[in-house]
Amino acid sequence: MRMKKIFFSGHKWWALGWSVLLLIALIFAPNVANVTKNSSIPSNYQSSQATKLQNKWGSKQNKTTSVVAVFNNHNHHLTAKQNQAINHTIARLKQKEQQYQIKDITDAKDTPLVKSQLISKDKTTQIVEISVKKTKQHDIKKIKQELTKTIKTPGVRSYLTGSDILDQDFSNSTEKGVKKTEIIAAIFIFIVLLLVFKSPITPIFSLITVGVAGLISISTVDALVKYLGFPYSDFTEVFIIIVLFGIGTDYNILLYNEFKAGLSVGLTKKEATKSALRVGGRTIIYSGISVLIGMTTLFFAKFSLYRSAAGIAVGVAILLLVLLTLNPFFMGTIGEKIFWPIKHFKGEKQSRLWHGLAKYSLLRPILTIIVVLAFLTPLAAQTQGLLNYDDADEVSNQVPSKIGFNLIQQHFSKGMSEPTTVYLKSHQRLTSEKYLQIIDQLTNQLKNVAGVKTVLSASQPAGKAIKKLYIKSQLTDVTKGLTQAKVGLNKIGSGLSSAKNQVDGVNINSGITSAKQLAEGSQQVATGTSQLSDGIKELTAAVTELHGQLSSGMNNSEQVQLQKLVQALPELNQAISQLNQQVANSSSSSESTTKNSLTQIGSAANDIQQQLTTVDAAMGKLTANTVSGTQLVAELQSAGAQLTTEQQQKITQVINQNQQQQQQALSSLSGVLTDSLTKIGNDTKSIGSSANSLAAQLTALQQSSVSLQQAVSQLASSSAQVLPAAASTIKQLNSSLGQLSSGTAQLATAMDSLNNQTGQLTIGASQVATGNQKLVQSLTGLPQAVQSLSTGLGSATNGIGQVNQVNQASNNYLQGLQKSAAGKTYYLPTKEIHSKAFKPILDTYFSDNKKMTQLTVVLKDDPNSQAAIQTLAKIQRLITGSLKGTRLNHADVVLGGSTSQTRDLKQVASQDFKRTALLMLVGILVALMFVTRSLIQSLTIEAMLLIIYYSSLNLVHWFSQIVLGTSMLTWNTPFFAFIMLVALGVDYSIFLVVKFREGMHDPPSIDAKVLRATSIIGTVVISAGVILSGTFAALIPSGVTTLIQVALVVITGIFLLVLLIPVVMPAVMKITYPTPNSKINDQSHEEQ
Repeated sequence: MRMKKIFFSGHKWWALGWSVLLLIALIFAPNVANVTKNSSIPSNYQSSQATKLQNKWGSKQNKTTSVVAVFNNHNHHLTAKQNQAINHTIARLKQKEQQYQIKDITDAKDTPLVKSQLISKDKTTQIVEISVKKTKQHDIKKIKQELTKTIKTPGVRSYLTGSDILDQDFSNSTEKGVKKTEIIAAIFIFIVLLLVFKSPITPIFSLITVGVAGLISISTVDALVKYLGFPYSDFTEVFIIIVLFGIGTDYNILLYNEFKAGLSVGLTKKEATKSALRVGGRTIIYSGISVLIGMTTLFFAKFSLYRSAAGIAVGVAILLLVLLTLNPFFMGTIGEKIFWPIKHFKGEKQSRLWHGLAKYSLLRPILTIIVVLAFLTPLAAQTQGLLNYDDADEVSNQVPSKIGFNLIQQHFSKGMSEPTTVYLKSHQRLTSEKYLQIIDQLTNQLKNVAGVKTVLSASQPAGKAIKKLYIKSQLTDVTKGLTQAKVGLNKIGSGLSSAKNQVDGVNINSGITSAKQLAEGSQQVATGTSQLSDGIKELTAAVTELHGQLSSGMNNSEQVQLQKLVQALPELNQAISQLNQQVANSSSSSESTTKNSLTQIGSAANDIQQQLTTVDAAMGKLTANTVSGTQLVAELQSAGAQLTTEQQQKITQVINQNQQQQQQALSSLSGVLTDSLTKIGNDTKSIGSSANSLAAQLTALQQSSVSLQQAVSQLASSSAQVLPAAASTIKQLNSSLGQLSSGTAQLATAMDSLNNQTGQLTIGASQVATGNQKLVQSLTGLPQAVQSLSTGLGSATNGIGQVNQVNQASNNYLQGLQKSAAGKTYYLPTKEIHSKAFKPILDTYFSDNKKMTQLTVVLKDDPNSQAAIQTLAKIQRLITGSLKGTRLNHADVVLGGSTSQTRDLKQVASQDFKRTALLMLVGILVALMFVTRSLIQSLTIEAMLLIIYYSSLNLVHWFSQIVLGTSMLTWNTPFFAFIMLVALGVDYSIFLVVKFREGMHDPPSIDAKVLRATSIIGTVVISAGVILSGTFAALIPSGVTTLIQVALVVITGIFLLVLLIPVVMPAVMKITYPTPNSKINDQSHEEQ
């Protein structure tokens, strides 16, 4: 009675109050377009942590969004003119960086390292990555508007895409879908109510009450979102409208039917209104509270998207208040005119369908339940397969952002459109060679993960290894130097060996023998010349004396002397001729032999000097090419290089041994070479000096010999003339003494001249003899020096061979190291890391404080596919294992990007769905137990709802494959379908139970009362089912896949409910009917 007074006596004030609230809602309600939509993943999940790290990255990523400009020439190569136009567009973007709050632009022209990642292989498409600051004022809608206009390029298809752009377009699509739904639902409801009540007025009042509740509810929720941080999503408003229109119309039908029933029995409009509130109002409250409890449990969801559906609970609460306060005002004020033009009202109609189904069920309740279970359980037990977590599929393929998204997937890797970002955060600066080695090692390992297309990192910014930055390439230079050193050493050894052979081939003894022969011959010449000089002197004296005697007269004894002179002159002439021949022979043979020997020695000395210079240079080069084994091993150990401790120790031992052997050999060789080469150098200089001295002496000797030869030759010539003439003169003495005197005078003059020449000849011969004697003395020590030189050259050759062996051993080991895993170790000196050339890489892949780095992983599969999620799990395991035992063992590692978000979304959605569903079922079970007073009936109703839910979900899954062309349900379809079907579907069972309990005090049997209640309420449930189904059907034209699938599941579920409730519930009610002494009868009677 209290409830009737509350809702009836003050209905005018209620009407006024709702009018004021409606006016406030229309004037002061926040703009839904500016309401913050929150569908984020909880902060303890990886993708959310990645967003936090991104915001802490620095100025280029803090609170930014990444968008991609796509330029395409259909299936043809981009022409030079088009590329030029694209470059102009990029330049225009850079000019407006400050105006559009652009933080970074990555394009192929200015970033050649990533050119291959920005231009498709078929050359038809080019992309530009743009990072833009995103704030409340500069939101994604404004960003899209600014950049879409700016990137338009003449002659090229230009699109702007990105996850935030796609989300915005999805929101736009949903908003458009909501508007369509509101109009379609209103029209549909009007038509159905027109058919049900045969009046155009009744639908108007129903739409007014539901419309007032809807507008106030949406305004209230928007205010809660704006001022209290209430969760909100793209689905909040549309589901509030659908639910309120659906169940609001159902409740109105129930209430209007009760009002009409009261009028049909002659009650006044006020009495009929009270009766409607007493009977129908109670049913509405029971049903509404069940829905309210179910929707309120969504507040306990952790996932903000699921929590956003809790706004429906606010709408349901307002709806119940509006229906139970505003409807009485209309009914009490207008009365029967609300059903105009109907004037005569009939009693409650009965549903033949429900009557027939209930009658059969009551006859065989157990069998009926078994048949239903046998039919629906296999259908409900089927799985729905994989769910689609790609929100981009929700956007029409005709939307520009979706076209750009599809172009990237078509012309690049599917994962290129939304790559995965691996963030590594350390407490130390990561810009050193030891950390870069770990990063590169991780990069290469990630590349080998199945499902990964490529990986971009600080060590491989273009997704490819830079060969010159690896130990293998760097060792190539070392081994090449060692190989060159080997060649040089071989040449040195060959040269020294050749020099030794050349020195050994010089016949120095033959030269010494010839020199001795020359000395002996020159000595004989000197002796003969001296004797000749003495003879000529005596002859000259005799001729002079003879001339004196002839001048004074000559006696017999003087004639005898004259006769002896005639005999001596031929002998003298013969002696001079022999002397001339001896001098010529001696100088020509001995000088030639000696000169040849000295020439060979001088040549060998010069060659040796050149070889010594080459050896010295080669030793310097060899020392320069020596590898620092300790440094190399340290680098390999710091990089890990996938080597065990034992392998690292082995490498260290081998390198140290090789280095020790090489150093010992070099040290030994250095000592040997130093001594040998010094001695060889001194000997060579000594021999060279001796050879030069001997050559000078030999030259002077040759000049003296020439003078001697000339003098002897002149003497011979003179003697050949003078002596025969003298002899002839003397012979003619007897015939002419006067002539003899004259001839002797001439002979005396000639002999004086000859005497002078022989004096000079004697001096020259003596000089030649002395010079030859010195030559012999100089050549005597030369064999020992040459032997010493030969020995030194042999020692040097052996030393070079030893060094070459050690050099070859080191080279062989380093070549083996190149081919091993250690050769793949990344190494970049600190100086190069902080160079100008490396700065762009530091800016891109390291945070401002250099304590964070990122790796961009491009997957082969669609980023939101199950295959991509499985690949991400492999990546997570690999990173965790790879960093163990390294300097980044304790670094924070989080994975961001679309795939990471999808994985987290799948996990949180699945867990929260189970948790929320359990809470909802428990809440509804409590409400059902309060209404039915029976645990079995309550459990039966929930079990029936669950079976119908899963059956409907499977049927829609199959239907989607055949009709919608999609093989998967969207990831949020199961959740929203569940809360709608379970929370709203429970109403119809409550309608039946409440109707049955209204007649519990009547005398007929339980079967009769169940059959009567089922037949009467059947009409209301069928009408309500049609209304609710039609309302959800209004979601289908929205074009949003999730809304379409949710609508289909709800429509299918309502259809099954309408068929199963009159089959299952009568059977269960008969089995669980109360005994005659049950308190339920008393309670039911009191409530009447």
